[in-house]
Amino acid sequence: IPKYADEFNMVNFRELRGDGTYFKNAYLGYMASETVISHNVIVSGQLPKNMGWVDEAYRDAGSLLDPANPAPPAQGEMHITGDLSLGNYGTLVTNADYLKLTNYLRSAYPEKKFMMVGEKSYAVETAMAPATGTDIGVRLSGRKTVTTAGPGGCIADVGGRFRYPQGYNVPSYLLEPDASDSTKCGRFTINSDKGNDYGTKAAFPSWIYPEDGNRFFPGTDASAAGHPGGDVWATDAAIAMIEHEDWSGLFVTLGAIDKAGHMWGAQEDAANFTGDCNDPEPAVRGANQTHIRCAAEIADAQLGRLRTAVAAYDVAHGGETLIVLTSDHGGTYSKSFNGKNYLDAGDSNWYYGSSVYDGGLLVTTTYNNPSPALQPLIATGNVQFSYQSTAIETWLLDNSDAKKMEAAAIAQTLPGVMASYWHNGDGYTLYGRNRTPASELRWWRAHGQEIVDTLAAPNGPDVVALLHDRVGYGAYGDHGGAQESVQRVPVVFWSPSLAAHQQMSGGFRTIDILPTILQAMDIPVSPTDTMDGAAWTIT
Repeated sequence: IPKYADEFNMVNFRELRGDGTYFKNAYLGYMASETVISHNVIVSGQLPKNMGWVDEAYRDAGSLLDPANPAPPAQGEMHITGDLSLGNYGTLVTNADYLKLTNYLRSAYPEKKFMMVGEKSYAVETAMAPATGTDIGVRLSGRKTVTTAGPGGCIADVGGRFRYPQGYNVPSYLLEPDASDSTKCGRFTINSDKGNDYGTKAAFPSWIYPEDGNRFFPGTDASAAGHPGGDVWATDAAIAMIEHEDWSGLFVTLGAIDKAGHMWGAQEDAANFTGDCNDPEPAVRGANQTHIRCAAEIADAQLGRLRTAVAAYDVAHGGETLIVLTSDHGGTYSKSFNGKNYLDAGDSNWYYGSSVYDGGLLVTTTYNNPSPALQPLIATGNVQFSYQSTAIETWLLDNSDAKKMEAAAIAQTLPGVMASYWHNGDGYTLYGRNRTPASELRWWRAHGQEIVDTLAAPNGPDVVALLHDRVGYGAYGDHGGAQESVQRVPVVFWSPSLAAHQQMSGGFRTIDILPTILQAMDIPVSPTDTMDGAAWTIT
């Protein structure tokens, strides 16, 4: 959220924004405003409808992800995209047939590597796919149990449960055991004990989607002294790769601010505390680290460290690095919250479906416990899958036009719905709109149809319901929809030779990032690449 930079102690962000080219009116320009979409949009310049998948759910009508299945349902099986594999994302990108930043950098600098690092698997792997050659993608593994067979002969010095670097071509120096004691975990193995939650399992509203160990935050438990997690982990790994590799591009994603926003309500996080968020002492940081202010200030400190490491690399190797700073989506709090409110309710709030593939496994019960607010839609018996965040998107079993209009009529009656649409060929047709405050109406009239239409792929939802501001169904803080608060993102371009102190007032969209990078680096766009974005001149 752009205003965080001025509300919190984010000196590095403010300096970069002030010295570089800052697009003050930038916005995503598409749905879904989700990480699993945004990271691929950033590196491809494609709108979701053209990139292979459009949201957290994918309907596999062509059996691309399960070609051996002899009898998929006629409309295609549903998959949760956040749990797809790197190979799955590669299949979808290859089928959609477009180029990405990795392709352009490999062509321009064939002897160098593209590198990607972050906490979340899909944040890294959507941007990496399809991974080839010597490129590097590093993210945290799933939760593991400490045994003597763990990475580097790991013993229980990280709290009993742990995560460690996984991904594509993970460098060996990130997997080495402790330098002074080979029986101990190396630096990049971190605590992931669900009991080590910094109070988030016992508090409202964080209990809906609580933290586990030091996955997204540095931590203050005993193990964190040598194994800080979260954005510090991602930055340490990125700096190690900067120092070890000959690289052409580096994509670093810092996931803590997203997690904090989900738990505490984005810009309405009511935490009131003093102290330096970057002080590692438990008495100072403790549970405070899970709140928005600390997540933002810790991330800002990592930005400063990354700039220092990149500057040193440029001095040592010549040339200069183009730095692009953005967020992958905005966020809002759910003043009107329509999901279930209890511990770990997040996943079943977000997803509804009695038959869905999750991580390659068919799931028939986990996501069959919907919010009561959805009951009028589910009672039709025609819902194959539904995804709720700051919008409601529904895939139907019978998706004839008549049934889509019928479902859109019901969707318009659900709590918090502003407008409903049904999928009509290459776009969406507005079914109806409820009374809307003037402050929301201005944004919707300017951008609502544009944003909804970016979902109009064959695998896209049959019905879309946009929600009013400050309405959510998934977690207390959320994103995904078309509201201005979840669409606004900061975008800054900086390098030593670019014109300084530029504030651009135009409507820069995330699809414009890749073509603008290529133009700034004098890398020509392939004449066969049907990129949706356009380059902005920043020199």
